[in-house]
Amino acid sequence: MKRDAGAILLAAGQGRRLGHDKSITEIAGRPVFAHPMEALLSSAGIGTVVLTVRSDVREDARCWVDKHFPNDRERVKVIKGGKERQDSVWEGLEALGEEVEWAVVHDAARVLLTKQLVERVLSEARRHEAAAAASKMSDTVRATNPAGQILRWVDREGLWRMETPQVVRKTLLQAGLKKARKDQVVVTDCLAAAELAGVKGVLVESGEPNLKITVSGDWVLSEAWLRLRK
Repeated sequence: MKRDAGAILLAAGQGRRLGHDKSITEIAGRPVFAHPMEALLSSAGIGTVVLTVRSDVREDARCWVDKHFPNDRERVKVIKGGKERQDSVWEGLEALGEEVEWAVVHDAARVLLTKQLVERVLSEARRHEAAAAASKMSDTVRATNPAGQILRWVDREGLWRMETPQVVRKTLLQAGLKKARKDQVVVTDCLAAAELAGVKGVLVESGEPNLKITVSGDWVLSEAWLRLRK
């Protein structure tokens, strides 16, 4: 398959709720970013992988990649991420270069990523211009006021939890991010940027563990899943 897609692995967050930079902290024997990076590098259609990190850990991340992914080191670029998520995506798009047609964006904190999920989302994006992994809501949902008092029940039919990877045609994603900058709008995911450019995209049910490490409990669960896969 032609490698017309490039990936942006977002690892520039500071992990404030965990109290440390989670991107380079080891989980199941490897830095957090290494687990999804392996899935991206092994996915059909992906050439370059751009890893966005904080400036103070960039050298450490580059050295780890060179040592542990020697056969793919030329495919990996390690760059400084931006202040906000959308800024890091923008920097990643710039680093991917002009030859890339599809941008695969993934949060490094979702360490359970598989090549199968990447390829399914990429396949749907090729059909619809934009696609994202997501999970259907299974819990009962309530809307409340700021004090936590229940206002109403919310029908969960048609509600999804957004996840990554998210895949958007590169030029479309750039157009959406440019509009967000111009309008001073904060977009929290790539499908929101695609929508600003006129494309709504589709959601792909992940159908497998794909949680994001946010608090310490997530760390424990993710590590357990990673060790089970070995």
